[in-house]
Amino acid sequence: MTKIAIFTIGQGDFKTGFPMGLEIREEGGNPLSEVMGKLPPSSRIPELYQIWQCAFINIKFVTSRMDVPKGAAKVAVPPTKEPLEKCQTSQEELKKSFKDWLSSESRELQKMRETFFTHLPDQFEEIRVFIQTSDPGLKKLPWNEWDIFERYTYAEIALVPPEYSRINLAPDAIAREQVRILAILSTAEDLNLKEEKQKLEGLPHAETFFPNPHEPAEIYDALQHEMGWDILFFAGHSSSSKMGETGEFFIRRDYGLSINSLKISLRKALSRGLQLAIFNSCDGLGLATELAGLNIPQVIVMREPVPGDFAVAFIKKFLQAFSEGKSLYVALKQAKDSLECWNKKYPGVCWLPILCQNPAQPPFTWPKLLKLPETRPVLVSPLLKPTPIWQEVKTLTGHLAGVKSVAVSPDGRMIASGSFDQTIKLWDLHRGELKKTLKGHTATVTSVQFSTEGILASASFFPDGTIKLWEVEGEQNKVELKTTLRGNDWVGLAIWSIAFNRDGKYIASGHNVDSTIKVWDIHREKIIATLRGHVWAVSQVIFHPKDGSIISSSLDGTIKIWDPEQGQLIHTLVGPSGWLSPAQAWFSRDVEVYSLALSSDGEILASGGTEDVIKIWRWGDRQLQQTLKGHSDTIQAVAIAPDGKTLASGGRDHTIRIWDLTTGKTQQTLGHSDSVNSLAFSLDGQTLISGSQDKTIKIWRWFRQGSSPL
Repeated sequence: MTKIAIFTIGQGDFKTGFPMGLEIREEGGNPLSEVMGKLPPSSRIPELYQIWQCAFINIKFVTSRMDVPKGAAKVAVPPTKEPLEKCQTSQEELKKSFKDWLSSESRELQKMRETFFTHLPDQFEEIRVFIQTSDPGLKKLPWNEWDIFERYTYAEIALVPPEYSRINLAPDAIAREQVRILAILSTAEDLNLKEEKQKLEGLPHAETFFPNPHEPAEIYDALQHEMGWDILFFAGHSSSSKMGETGEFFIRRDYGLSINSLKISLRKALSRGLQLAIFNSCDGLGLATELAGLNIPQVIVMREPVPGDFAVAFIKKFLQAFSEGKSLYVALKQAKDSLECWNKKYPGVCWLPILCQNPAQPPFTWPKLLKLPETRPVLVSPLLKPTPIWQEVKTLTGHLAGVKSVAVSPDGRMIASGSFDQTIKLWDLHRGELKKTLKGHTATVTSVQFSTEGILASASFFPDGTIKLWEVEGEQNKVELKTTLRGNDWVGLAIWSIAFNRDGKYIASGHNVDSTIKVWDIHREKIIATLRGHVWAVSQVIFHPKDGSIISSSLDGTIKIWDPEQGQLIHTLVGPSGWLSPAQAWFSRDVEVYSLALSSDGEILASGGTEDVIKIWRWGDRQLQQTLKGHSDTIQAVAIAPDGKTLASGGRDHTIRIWDLTTGKTQQTLGHSDSVNSLAFSLDGQTLISGSQDKTIKIWRWFRQGSSPL
């Protein structure tokens, strides 16, 4: 499990010191520990940094990516002995003083060190270290040299802005199976970018576009391309303002671009999924600061003027490790570690590459080919119990908008999906092929469900608000619309969820506008009961498999249990937040329940919503049994496997978590490129189907390590 250590440094200066806090947490989880302290005063640190900085810049780089005034001559000779020695000496002095400063005997710093080591005992665990500060001097310091990181093989630093927020993808964002890279290469005569271009063109599972730098309008157009981009790459000259607040990069010697001049185009690209910007150019902290203001997920820049030959070596090493499947942080650390020898030529050069992270966004990962895993013989020790694994085996594409609901047919052969594009699609589960597209609804298809007899029901939102029943003959590939159920009042024209009872004779529907649950007699095609009690939209309804009661969840923060025959409320479940009055629920919707799931034996009820936790309830005594924590945003879907031992949950954090209900622990984290709206297990529990706002349906299969999933 990846751990995150967040050092938050407040307002201060090197003369009086800086307040600093440390928080340690598991990725996607709650804090494990939090402690406050203070960095002691040290006016010597900025002085030594400036001495090293001047010595470093005075080394005559073979090529530098620092912009110089137009017409000025650039020297291109190897480093001379005297400047090199001065740089070496100043680097060693800065490194020693920096370590001494952070190893101060102050009680607060010692407590912080103890907390760090106590909660991060595994030296081979990936640790992401966030340095959160707005101070330009602190951003430039070589934090990797802090001795508390020395024992950790996979600890890497990222700068974090004081303020940030999550980016919501635009409705027209298109899901991508390959990494799309927009690569801008400067035409400056003194740069040779051939190796970088070759590396970008040869990356696996990627497509790279190189806009013409002589046509700046082409760069603007490319950034706004409807397909979107995963990575923005620049190689060339750049510079930052003195305080590191703004920056500029030069596509030609006489033509520079600022982040502010690209703001509209960059926001378009971000809303369509831009994850990472890499500026393989000089002095990029100003560029990173401006991009952080746009809430970009990740940026890699150089903190000072960078030798051109080192820049090429770095980007080749980094892209190699990253495209092979290493995490962004591990790839960055390995690239810098592998270039340690360059410190002989340019002392301190490995300090330059730095990652800047928006903590509200998950780190970008290089996708693998979407294919069935290869079957290979694997020797497993009889003393070791194989670990169950969920593996993505197919991604289904075809919907023109987000997928709102998915369901698996009772014979396990077919998937039904309902979408914001107002259609239902039927898929062959085993082949992963589209069989039929059903049309007829005139609004979002919010819910699809199969009865035990294989009848498919679909429901839609306003202004359609109907339930359609379809007779599906999978082998004949025939689908016939049997009937359409429609209420008599306009307030019923917004259905969020439907469910069949166990014998398929009745359907319950949860409604938005009037906050009711309606019970339909399918044979008579009429409403036989209207259940009132919720004070906000009813998000989901399910029938209990044994006693026939109806369970409903609502955006009013409650879960209600109903007797449909008597039309009466039996019980109301609320979580730790307590009881909500109708007025509170109406005006203060801090707690909203979006999803429900029942175990096949009806003994376990699971719920998820805006509290970012899953609550597990015992059906017998209606008591809260446990709370599962791990998601970082609203949970929109929960499903319990038929054996009652495994739960899947999906949310707006783009992840699917697989939980062991016995231990309450996350077994595995899967995901999509956008919110996960719906989940469904097959009846044998070996297949999980997920539907997402990224317009795709994914098929996941369970297998044991060392065996094929099929």
